[in-house]
Amino acid sequence: MRFIIILILPSLILLAAAILFDINYINYKPPIPYSEWPKINFYDFRALKKPGVTLSGVKEFAYIKTNRIIYYLNNGDVEIITYFHPSRSYVFAQDIRSADLLKHELYHFHISEYYSRLLRKEVFNQRNRLTKSEMEDLRRKYYLLENKEQDEYDENSYHSYVMKEQRKWEIKIDSMLQSLEEFSKPVVHMVNRE
Repeated sequence: MRFIIILILPSLILLAAAILFDINYINYKPPIPYSEWPKINFYDFRALKKPGVTLSGVKEFAYIKTNRIIYYLNNGDVEIITYFHPSRSYVFAQDIRSADLLKHELYHFHISEYYSRLLRKEVFNQRNRLTKSEMEDLRRKYYLLENKEQDEYDENSYHSYVMKEQRKWEIKIDSMLQSLEEFSKPVVHMVNRE
C-alpha cells in the first residue's frame, strides 16, 4: 500500500501542476466574448508563467488564448461566439505590460473574430442544408485557416517588435473585420423569418 502511495502521490502532484499551467484555476476568470474586447487589459491575462518558456530566447512576451464555440439554440438558430480565455493567457514579465504589446495580443483576438465572421457567413449561405457534422467540418476548416493567419501575423510583425509590419497588419485586420461587419452578430438565423 505504501509503495502505491509513493508512486501515485508524485504523479498526482505533477498532474495538478500541469493542469494549473494550462488553466489557472487559482485565479480563474471565465472566458470573455468578443463583444467585450475593448474592456480587456493585461490584468485579465491570468495564466501562470510556464517555467523555461521563451520566445527566441526572450522571456518578455505575452500570449493570448482564443477560441470559438458554436451553440445550437432551441429555436433552430446557431450562435457562434469568439472567446478570450483570461485564465489561459499570460504575460511573461510584469514590467512589459505595454500598450503596444496589448494591442498586438488583441489583434490576435480580432483575427479569431474575423474567422468566426467567415464561418457565420458560410453557415448563413448554407443554412437550409447544413448538418451538425458539416457545421463541425466548417468549424475545423476555419480553425486551420485562422491558425495559419495567426502564425503569419506573428512571423511578419515578429510578435509586434517590427512596428511598421505591426501597423500594416492592424490596417489589414481592421479592413478584414469591416468587410464582414454584417456577420458581426453571433446569432445566425437558420430559417428565413419574413
